[in-house]
Amino acid sequence: MGMQTEVIQRVRGLVPAAALPGIVRRRIDRLWANDAYRELQEAQMRHVVEFTDRAEEIPELARGHAEQMMLRGYLRWHPRRITRQPVRDVEWLTTRRDRSRPVVMSFMHHHRYDGMFGSLARAGAPSNILTLPDALEPDAPVQIKQHIRVVRRGGTLVPTTGGTGVIVDAMLPGSIWSIASDVPGRTPVDFLGRRVLGSFGAARIATITDSPVVLVTSHRDGAGGSYLQVHAPLEPKDFADPADLLSEMLRRHGQAILEWPEALDAPLSRWGRADL
Repeated sequence: MGMQTEVIQRVRGLVPAAALPGIVRRRIDRLWANDAYRELQEAQMRHVVEFTDRAEEIPELARGHAEQMMLRGYLRWHPRRITRQPVRDVEWLTTRRDRSRPVVMSFMHHHRYDGMFGSLARAGAPSNILTLPDALEPDAPVQIKQHIRVVRRGGTLVPTTGGTGVIVDAMLPGSIWSIASDVPGRTPVDFLGRRVLGSFGAARIATITDSPVVLVTSHRDGAGGSYLQVHAPLEPKDFADPADLLSEMLRRHGQAILEWPEALDAPLSRWGRADL
């Protein structure tokens, strides 16, 4: 990344957070006249809702998605605004969990997911956050470095370099392990009616370690704000196998995503293509 681009990224932190929604709307107004840009946003939303009862809303959702993506890029430079999200039912990660067992916290790259970890930590639930090793490299792009600074507010970053075995060995009783459930992989899964290639990691790790799976999802509050919802745990023993557990995890995540599809981060990059 050139020096000029790096400066532009850092200057975003100087823009008052209250002014950002208006700035974003005006920028998107200009960009929306660009056919290629608009079609890309529609493709992102088509990938999410094409096989659901919200398919007819794709043009409207595409505009909302463009605004969400741009606003997220600005807000990473205002970490206080995104690491203080309201959290509902955090007790499933604090007082109502069995501290003799580790916990797998399943999340998706939805809404202010980078600030989710800090918000949960403030509510008493810091975690070990699985992270792609490239994001931790010294030469990572400046926006990725800032993203990592925000995520670090929620706990300890753990690179996935060592694979499942290393992670399983590190899962001490009482620890919480945050694992994304919408990353590309080699496992064919169904998500909102679409066959994609996802990751088997969270469900497999939970089953191997007999760790309850606690989903955290993002929702609008009806008053212009949002909140994080911590869900009651899924017990691996209640499922026939890890694939059955994964299917239920994705079904529940899908319900939250379908309520607010435009807030899903870069959907086309989140899954592998099952049709290739």
